[in-house]
Amino acid sequence: MSERIHDPVRVILADDHAIFRHGVRRVLEHWGTIDVVAECGDGRSALDAYLDLRPNVLLLDLRMPQLDGLEVVRRVLEADPAARILIMTTYSTEQDIGHALRAGARGYLLKDAAPEEMCRAIVRVVEGGMVLAPDIAAQYVQITTRAKLSPRESQILRMLGEGKPNKEIARDLSLELGTVKGHVRSVLEKLGVRNRTEAVAEATRRGIVAQH
Repeated sequence: MSERIHDPVRVILADDHAIFRHGVRRVLEHWGTIDVVAECGDGRSALDAYLDLRPNVLLLDLRMPQLDGLEVVRRVLEADPAARILIMTTYSTEQDIGHALRAGARGYLLKDAAPEEMCRAIVRVVEGGMVLAPDIAAQYVQITTRAKLSPRESQILRMLGEGKPNKEIARDLSLELGTVKGHVRSVLEKLGVRNRTEAVAEATRRGIVAQH
């Protein structure tokens, strides 16, 4: 398969549940090009193992004893800014996602990910990419997009997604038509698209508006 690489990918697996680590290790080593070089049951040992072994990827849970995953991310990246850290956890709140990615994690998966998805994610991170589970990606884009769009722009974008023309939007919101057109232009610019059709498609892809 095209996702596979020739040199073994050296991975440290850090999770406080031994049974989960055992299962993940079997999945990763069955892939054929991934070598689990260490297993860690707490954040402190994960940090120490990373500094000692310098793996290609640190596969890390967020909630662990001694040092939580977020602190491990910070300390590893302080020591090695090029470190590739992939979060794999059961926690999917906006706060957890935002904190982990802002701290420098290269990806965020949930523990119910399919085995092949997990292996591909590790390879993708090694190749320099960023990996987010589909649900996580939608949430993260909503977090970052909300920071860009004003409340009125978000409202108008949702109405565009409902198929409403500018005149109807202006009437429903008691705005001048020119004001609505100005908001639409701003939405297009912030989404990086050329027209309202592309805006709706992009917003649907990102999970900003519901797909009909």
